[in-house]
Amino acid sequence: MSDITNVNLLWQRKARGAAALARFAAQDDGTLLVSVPDELEARTFHIARFDPNGRSQVLETYNVETLRKTEIGSSGSAFVGVTDDDFYLFREKRKSRFLADRRASYTDLALSANGQRFAAALCDLLLSGNTIALGDIGGRLLWTKDVTFPIARLAVDREARRIAVAGESGDLLMLDAARDTLWTHRAEAALTAVATSDAADRTVFAGGGGVGVVDGEGRLVWFTPLPGDIIEVAIDAEGRTAAALTRLDQSAGRLYFLSGEGLPTWDIDFDEARPTGLSLSADGQHAAVSLRDGTLAVYRLEYGERLAGAATDQVLGEARAALDAGNARQAAELLRARLLAVPSDVSACEALSRALSELRRRAFHAAETAEAVQDFVGADTHLAELLAASALDAEATALRTALRARWAAFAFAAGRAALERGDGAAAEARFLETIEADPLHTEARAALAHARQSASAGALQRGKDLLAAGRFTDAIAALAEAQTRGATGPEVTALLREARTGEALALGNKLYQDRQYAAALFQFKKVLRFDPANAEALQKVGYAQNLLQDRDLNERFTRLE
Repeated sequence: MSDITNVNLLWQRKARGAAALARFAAQDDGTLLVSVPDELEARTFHIARFDPNGRSQVLETYNVETLRKTEIGSSGSAFVGVTDDDFYLFREKRKSRFLADRRASYTDLALSANGQRFAAALCDLLLSGNTIALGDIGGRLLWTKDVTFPIARLAVDREARRIAVAGESGDLLMLDAARDTLWTHRAEAALTAVATSDAADRTVFAGGGGVGVVDGEGRLVWFTPLPGDIIEVAIDAEGRTAAALTRLDQSAGRLYFLSGEGLPTWDIDFDEARPTGLSLSADGQHAAVSLRDGTLAVYRLEYGERLAGAATDQVLGEARAALDAGNARQAAELLRARLLAVPSDVSACEALSRALSELRRRAFHAAETAEAVQDFVGADTHLAELLAASALDAEATALRTALRARWAAFAFAAGRAALERGDGAAAEARFLETIEADPLHTEARAALAHARQSASAGALQRGKDLLAAGRFTDAIAALAEAQTRGATGPEVTALLREARTGEALALGNKLYQDRQYAAALFQFKKVLRFDPANAEALQKVGYAQNLLQDRDLNERFTRLE
């Protein structure tokens, strides 16, 4: 396993007012791209390139109000930035606005390394709708996609082929450039940062007091607790190294480097000023940090077989610290990696045995506690995590098999009880849970079909009752639910048509009474699509058209006067 064995500071400079580093600011050759304000002219900024020795050169100059965030392409000639309610594009010394005709509040943005495409997170001014937009540097909107959760951060890979969206709700969503959802993941706490590698199987996120990595199917690979508030994460193109930038208090911070297995391999303290930005080069050999006082620092990372060359006491100390922090799985992974590097290390082998025993003890206790409150899903998860770390643990395998049998029996009994009391929806959920616990449970599958039929019949009857009561919108919802549960045939189609006709007619009459004749006319014509012979709609269409013509005539005379 190749880990960071040494970190050296290449250079450190102060650029007063420098913006927080863009995600792809650090280049493979050790250069750094930064946005810095002009010292004399207000609203004037420069894109500067710092070479591997820290010498700066101005590439571009632009005028704009102070930007909340700036993202720069690797050439330095294309960049984007946002204020709270404006999105600016800069290319070929020209400035333009993205979505200039739309009023929105921008949450975050991410620009590809080549500066050609970007993703933006925005919401309406009431903060009620959340949208992802993909655009190009020429200002063209490629597509938008609405999401159901408030967006905290987003990230793209270097070519903007994939977009990772992190939510304040703990939701993590991966989209491709065609707007399709590749996978979803749900964390237990709000997310504060996200980054994704060019390798499609690694995305790193921050939230819940630590840093985690998920694979290309949205499954958690590892999670490492870290102290402080994590403000930024980064990952190299191959997913070999992850980095996390934390704030420890009002005037200090720390940079952590973590291996591909989630093991902290190096950290750097910042005691003079709070950190603001982080960038990791594509090859993982350079890292850069910006601080609030304008400090820019670039580090060179060296890799090697750290665990092969480390002393046994050092490795055992790291494993013991992980155990003391309650992370037995991380300790086991560290010791297993040590044994791969040094197969003859007897002390590490003994420590691994102890770590696995401790991991087993904790997993068994957590599973027993969860099952005591009928949380079979939680109990199964604890045992699954144990087997992921120790696949040959026969006792854990037997315990999980027995647990799943009890889970299936419990869920099946609960499903039958729900079916007997006429709660088809609850019965359906319980039978699906039974199948999750035991995929070969044929009785549950047969009962599921019966439950869905019962739930469908219940929804259909509810739709009929609501329709008879004149509650057309609720009737449509109930009838649609009946369809999703398997109700088909001309009866359902006819009922839905009747409900939609009644809804449109009721809305049209309300708009007509409010003298909104154009909107009312639209609804009456909708009624005629469902029921061409509807006498009331035909009459109201004539009335609304005449009133609209009279209004247009009056407006013409008013303008002539």
